Amino acid sequence: MKINYNSKHSNKSIIIPPKTDPIYHNLHHQQNIAKWKDQRLELVEIPKGLIEVLQNSGFTIEKILDSEPSEIAEELGIDSYVGEIIFKETSKIINKINPPDLLLIN
Repeated sequence: MKINYNSKHSNKSIIIPPKTDPIYHNLHHQQNIAKWKDQRLELVEIPKGLIEVLQNSGFTIEKILDSEPSEIAEELGIDSYVGEIIFKETSKIINKINPPDLLLIN
């Protein structure tokens, strides 16, 4: 399917693959992937904007604690000292709250 997009500044077409096209199924699957945001991150004492970046990047409490601060920083594209702050503040919250109430246990 082809949709024409017209505006004052551009005349472009958007091509949407048919439902039988494998590309459609891949795009459809990617859109249906759960975008679960770990609300527990809001307990971590860091700026709200940074919490949103972590949530939007798929970070959870467990993922932060299982990562090195440098890995967190690299994945988010931030300075390494900010990754250290994220890691330390997340660790602090674990010590303040009873782990079974905060962590998912498999």
